Amino acid sequence: MKKKTMVSIVASSLLIAPMVLHQVAAADEQTEELAPSTEVVHAPSTEARPTTSDASTVTSEEAVSSNEASLDRTAVANQAAPATEEHTRQSEPTVPVAIPAATNREATPQSAPPSEAPATAQDLAKVTGSTLAADQASKELTVQDAVNGLLQWAATDPSQLGQSQADRERFAKSLGLIEKSDDLTRKVSQPELAKMYETAKKLYDAYRAEKKSPLFLNGRAQPIFPYTTGEKADQDYKYEDSQIVRFPVYVETDYDTDADGKPDLVKAIVQLPKAVAQGDFKAATILEARPYVAGTLDENYVTLESLGLPTDGSYDMKKLHSQPAKRQPVSSETTVEAAKKAKASDWYYYSPYEYIYDYEDLNWYDYFLVRGYAFISSAGLGTKGSEGFNTTGSDLEINAFKNIIEWVNGKRKAYTDKTSNVEIKADWATGNVAMTGLSWAGTTTFGVAATGVEGLKTIVPAAGIASWYDYFNSQGTQFGNAPYSDLSWLSLYVSTRMLDQDDWAGIWQNYANYINQLNKDQYAHDRNYSDVWKERDYTLHPENLKTSALIVHGLNDDNVKTKHFELMYDALKKAGQDVKLYLHQGDHVYPAAMSRGYGITAKGQDFYDLLNTWLTHYLYGVDNHVESLPAVLAQNNYDPSKWTSYDNWKSSQRLFLNAQSKRLEETISSDYAAAGVEIANRNETVSKASSKANLTFVSDVTEDTTIKGHIPVHFKAAVAKGQGKNFQLNALLVDVADEDFDVVGNGSVKQDKTADGFWMGSNLSNLSVAEYETIKTKYKVIAKGWINLANPESGYDSASSRASIEPKVGEYHDYTVYLQPNLYTVKKGHKLALVFNTYDPSDLTVEHPYEVTFKTDSIQAAIPIVEKTRAQKAAYVPSATDTDYAKLPEIEGAALVAPEVHYKEEYRLPSPEHLVQPSQTLPEKDGQMQTGSARQEQSHLTLAVSYGPQFVSQGFVEDPQEVTPAVGGEQVDHTLPQTGSKDHALGLLGMISLTASSLIFWRKKREDA
Repeated sequence: MKKKTMVSIVASSLLIAPMVLHQVAAADEQTEELAPSTEVVHAPSTEARPTTSDASTVTSEEAVSSNEASLDRTAVANQAAPATEEHTRQSEPTVPVAIPAATNREATPQSAPPSEAPATAQDLAKVTGSTLAADQASKELTVQDAVNGLLQWAATDPSQLGQSQADRERFAKSLGLIEKSDDLTRKVSQPELAKMYETAKKLYDAYRAEKKSPLFLNGRAQPIFPYTTGEKADQDYKYEDSQIVRFPVYVETDYDTDADGKPDLVKAIVQLPKAVAQGDFKAATILEARPYVAGTLDENYVTLESLGLPTDGSYDMKKLHSQPAKRQPVSSETTVEAAKKAKASDWYYYSPYEYIYDYEDLNWYDYFLVRGYAFISSAGLGTKGSEGFNTTGSDLEINAFKNIIEWVNGKRKAYTDKTSNVEIKADWATGNVAMTGLSWAGTTTFGVAATGVEGLKTIVPAAGIASWYDYFNSQGTQFGNAPYSDLSWLSLYVSTRMLDQDDWAGIWQNYANYINQLNKDQYAHDRNYSDVWKERDYTLHPENLKTSALIVHGLNDDNVKTKHFELMYDALKKAGQDVKLYLHQGDHVYPAAMSRGYGITAKGQDFYDLLNTWLTHYLYGVDNHVESLPAVLAQNNYDPSKWTSYDNWKSSQRLFLNAQSKRLEETISSDYAAAGVEIANRNETVSKASSKANLTFVSDVTEDTTIKGHIPVHFKAAVAKGQGKNFQLNALLVDVADEDFDVVGNGSVKQDKTADGFWMGSNLSNLSVAEYETIKTKYKVIAKGWINLANPESGYDSASSRASIEPKVGEYHDYTVYLQPNLYTVKKGHKLALVFNTYDPSDLTVEHPYEVTFKTDSIQAAIPIVEKTRAQKAAYVPSATDTDYAKLPEIEGAALVAPEVHYKEEYRLPSPEHLVQPSQTLPEKDGQMQTGSARQEQSHLTLAVSYGPQFVSQGFVEDPQEVTPAVGGEQVDHTLPQTGSKDHALGLLGMISLTASSLIFWRKKREDA
């Protein structure tokens, strides 16, 4: 071949290269289908041990694509990556931590190399100093023999090792003494025994240290501290007999919400390992801010009327923010002095309306106490033992909890009781704090993080509220009936100051007036977003967020709906923070449900073990690579034993469902009974066919399709009958099949649990391991959405629901209702049903009848999916009585094609020169999003769509979140390849050039022949 021909072909190849590489990278999201096994979702072991073969490592920065690959291996692959600014610790850990060299040992059963001599009982006896019978000396050791011998040698008390052989094995795996999938019956080589001894020696030394400190091995804190319970009567609780010491403190806040002339004090219960109280080391702190823990009232009798309080008062809300002079300490006490005076009745007393003993969460974090953490619990303002009014999520409630962190950091005063002015300092604390908790505690966790308080290093909100407006309402409509739809109901429910009659006597009149005013202020704007909701919206200023986050939520949670985890995720991403999602198939439950006696596991790793690695990294500075976990870890909806990881939450692909009907208009009524729809079976009934109370459109699912995100559904509609401003519409997306299929039901767990499978460590009792139950069904609601026809301008974010209109009969408006986020796989051969009803009767009743007419050709759902973008028709399904429909002619329309897609960046904020210093309190003014973080968030690509006129009316806005500027720098997220239907001009030129060169070469070759 001539040189000129060769150059031509090479040049053409170079030109075509971008197109080829683009096609190679055309997977929008890399996912891992994690099949059932015992593999653990945690950072890799940091304890070096011999291995029989070199572990294969993953060098790509993309997620592992093999079905068998574990999250461990993903983390191992990332060990080689240099530390980035985003994950650099800002302060050194108070407790010195020795980090052994990392290993790439494979998580597979091992056997000793033939060239290595097997270890014997005599070898073990030499290192442990034990004596052996003569006939036992030459016995070859198994892994189990070595584990038992070394742990028994290391311990100073058998209770430290648990109650069973299984406990000892779990302890050994936690320590990194053995691998998680080691064959316990295999023989141990002498070099392996030597390495196991090195690890066990660290445990041995930790138990016997004159001054105790946490032991970090294998990337996690180990359970080396003994436990004693605080669930005792006063006469039975003594500091001298307690290994975990407890005492109350009363933290002074900034405001006087109850108008008694003094700043409110909030009670908090502190629990510490005795070694911390005695000054052996300073501990990191876990804080749960949960208004329920000090007790509640009877939920059936928490209205002003039922409590005998006046219902006609008013209150000057500005008085809540009054700031009288602070107290002046007259003396002080040390931690040990306060702990010796403490009474168990400060934290363990009977709650007459709950029929349990509070503090409710007293033993929920024992797992971490025996690993060297401190735990603080507080119910906050207006609860038993505290001062002030509970204000249901307002800035006042959040700031009071923030003040507890400031006390831990030494920046705020606390006292030993409410009257003596004896100060107590957190002399035991490093100042590093994590917050976690379920529901209201998950809410306060995110709310406090939104203040930017110093010292809060990480948060783990579980089923928490991001914006209170979206807890009670959706796009201008309420979820439930009064009083349960009122902010005041929750305030009354937890206002257990009234259980102390002397305390209650001084505040009840002001409190009743406050509740009356709160009700007036809430309803002054109907169900629209207002300043009442603004001061309870923690998403408004993401620039204040300075913490990492592991966000936990049940995908079947119908209490705190899934939108809240997405709002949190978006805010944290905009702030440039390290944020992960842990999405399980439960309902409104914490993955370690202490009050229910069970926990869940993901790939064999229980949730507390994952949380241990997370907190070990962010509170104690241990470099265990937990930040390399995937952005999303989600449990499968049809097989709960499977967990899937994703590089990101936002999906850049869409399934467009376009409604198709032989009628251009369809009308539905709010009269379910007249339509023959029973409320109890509504979801099943409306998913099958339309009726006078619902419209149903169905589309075939031609391939397994995974939905990931919230679902905008556009439509044009008008009130056909009715008056006023309350015209709720409820939309559903339903998975439908002709035959029964397996799917997780409402998030309940199986009755048959694995007893003692959830290891706690030390001398604690284990929990059971539970699995979520699947059911046989022909339908499953994937997502719901709610909108008021009076709010056509309402979008996805809470604040977009400020304005409303009074709809006029026959006057059409464009609407986009946002169905709640989900991560849900629909199997091939099923159908997707898009359903429209009037109001949702699940928790709401609407007395006045009304009717709504839809323009059927305006209806489109833009469903975020993992698979490639596509468009499908969703055919109208008439009712059995609608015999005229079949006789109607088809309406001709344009060919169905997927809209053109474009990409634009997400999660960006203004450049640093526009930044302002973050406030220490919740901001009270609107403003452009800003960030005080020095970190730069990697760009996150999202989808924008150009809609042709045949799909959607002009009023459709795909997603207001996607037009929000993103954070900081322009760096591309290396874990997410840039893909899409982009034209490559150079690639096309290369194709032409390569073809021409080939023809020339072929012709020349023929001529030469």
